[in-house]
Amino acid sequence: MERVEHLDASDGEAPPETLPRKVLIVSANIGEGHDLPARSLAREFQDEDPRTLVAIVNSLQAMGLVVTMVTRDGSAWMDRRAPWLFDLQYRLLMDFPPTRWLAHRLLMLFGARGMLRIVNAYEPDLIVSTYPGATEVLGELRRMGRIHVPCYASITDIAGLRYWAHPGIDMHFVTHPESIAEVERIAGPGSVRWSRPPTTSAFMEHRSRSAARRCLGLPQTGKVIAVSGGGWGVGDVAGAVAAALAADANAQVLCICGHNERLRELVTARFGDEPRLRVLGFTWQMSDILTAADALVHSSVGMTLLEALIRGCPVISYGFGYGHVRVANQALERFGLAQVARSESELRAALAEALRQHPECGDAYVQRASTVRLILGNERRSVPVWSRRVRALRATAALAATAVACVVIASTGPAYAVVSDVAHTRPVTAVTTPRAQVGVLVDASDAQAVPLARMLAVEDIHVTFGVDHAQPALSQGIVAAGDEAVPWLTGDGPGDLWYEQHTLASLGHEMGWQDRRFIYTSSDPSLEQWMVAHHAGGKLIAGEVKVGQRQNALSHLRSGEVIELQVTSLDGAITQLLQLDHQLRTDHLRAVPVGQLMRESGLQV
Repeated sequence: MERVEHLDASDGEAPPETLPRKVLIVSANIGEGHDLPARSLAREFQDEDPRTLVAIVNSLQAMGLVVTMVTRDGSAWMDRRAPWLFDLQYRLLMDFPPTRWLAHRLLMLFGARGMLRIVNAYEPDLIVSTYPGATEVLGELRRMGRIHVPCYASITDIAGLRYWAHPGIDMHFVTHPESIAEVERIAGPGSVRWSRPPTTSAFMEHRSRSAARRCLGLPQTGKVIAVSGGGWGVGDVAGAVAAALAADANAQVLCICGHNERLRELVTARFGDEPRLRVLGFTWQMSDILTAADALVHSSVGMTLLEALIRGCPVISYGFGYGHVRVANQALERFGLAQVARSESELRAALAEALRQHPECGDAYVQRASTVRLILGNERRSVPVWSRRVRALRATAALAATAVACVVIASTGPAYAVVSDVAHTRPVTAVTTPRAQVGVLVDASDAQAVPLARMLAVEDIHVTFGVDHAQPALSQGIVAAGDEAVPWLTGDGPGDLWYEQHTLASLGHEMGWQDRRFIYTSSDPSLEQWMVAHHAGGKLIAGEVKVGQRQNALSHLRSGEVIELQVTSLDGAITQLLQLDHQLRTDHLRAVPVGQLMRESGLQV
């Protein structure tokens, strides 16, 4: 469970008809898009009846590790690394009936038991879901008769609602009236109501632009443009910032990077000390930001889009037209709610148009009845229907689950360790060479690599650096210092290496590889990683001696070994390098890049 809120109940034992109501709100810790509505609904229940007992649970944790890895970890990785794969997955889940059916069956197979366990533990009087994966499971369990209390769904997306809505859910509550028709196509006529958005109370209150700007320390006159990549900071945020700065010579630009610290560093490094730019991480001041802004450039739609409409801030969707965002963009254009820019030139034109607009605040959203008030006055119930297809298709689902498990297991380190004992998958840690030299591999962060390479060049020491991201400037800086840059694979999540295979070829030119052969290093080797990299022409390298680990002291070194230097700080690296240089001189050896060591020993790379 992610978090539980217990609201105070009155003392003493009350008659059955006046017992405190128990409410279970099912969310998911995938950004604020689901947790924020959950907290808002809990507040609404307390406002209606302070004695209400409300529990907010993380449905991903409840449904188990497999569901978490596929939905949260897999989606986070694809959003950052392979949005095209995210879009393909979305199309298969939404538009292709066989894979949609299989996904539903697997979700029930892995998630239904955990969901029932949570429901039985809390014994709620009613359940509200703010996450589509949980809605799908709850709706099916309700329709099968395994959940006997009313189940409701709060829907904050505008389109692409296949998993947000389900025929077994008692009632759906949408934040956009434009969503009603799609929900009724999925769940049936009369299954949806338009309610007040479940967002922070700040958006429910009037706020003047001057007060918002004063609170944020912004000038009272001139244009203000907000740029946001959502909670995960996805999309071309840096490109949007550049367009916003160019849109008006005097405009102030607020860039919200969410929880993506790497994006925050990237934007800060690219634009330096630009006085008109303020770079923010996750913030609770969105109400003031959207009130103060003359335009919002946003990449992931969702609740932020709705909040901008409430504040009368023109919205431009730009930078991430994949998956549910692609479908939402189509709806935004269809209903005239926002502009959609698919290129930088379109974004510049859209910004010019947005800065000329002065839309009114969306008071119609705020004046709606709250979701909780509609829930408490609703009598619709779904009819439980036992689905016999579950038994008939159990074997198929089990087979598919086995295949998924095999893929997951192949991506883990233990599987690689077992296979490497019986197959030729071990990393190269030493070679046979007639020369008195060792290969040196340096594991340093992107920020440390180039300064360290320049320091080594002064001492005429040349080594190999592992580079964990496709940054041409970084690779070029390393090569310019006379060193070698090789991929540093990390295995961030399921399928991560399929992205790496796609990227390895594009990195080849920057790193100077030839004939599709290269070497690479890894912080977390796995069987899946080795298979994909091997297919692309890669050979794994690692240190026979690791400098920087307590269990591997630097002692007598042998010709042909790979020495791996694990850098934690530049100051520490200097000390380690001095020790390494002293030991090499003592052993009459010299340091060379690992690729050079392997080539001069006769190995092809």
